Amino acid sequence: MCIEEVGTMENKKFKTIVNECLLTNGFLKKGKYYYKESPEVICVLGLQKSNYSNCYYVNVGIVIKKIYNNLELPRDVDGHIRSRFYFTVGDKQVECLNLDEINEDSVMISSLEAGISEIINPALEH
Repeated sequence: MCIEEVGTMENKKFKTIVNECLLTNGFLKKGKYYYKESPEVICVLGLQKSNYSNCYYVNVGIVIKKIYNNLELPRDVDGHIRSRFYFTVGDKQVECLNLDEINEDSVMISSLEAGISEIINPALEH
């Protein structure tokens, strides 16, 4: 096994942190996606690895249940409203979190919780 460079995070650790944070915040994991729903909408989160770097996106799909009848496990790309979470890294916001440039779990956790509070919770409340 290669020695991890200073300032980098392994993909497995990243996915573990994301998983723990989302489950703690009331999401259910089914397959590759995370779900949280209200009577009106289903919010779906999916991780997308960049083909060009060690970078991950957190994609959001908000599915309106009245439009998608009987769609039990939608994907983020099925969302009627689609977005991405942004991560605060240093003094900038980025939509793709480069694991080669971070080594603090708190960067991911605070950004994930901000995305939940700014995008997911308002969608579920209306």
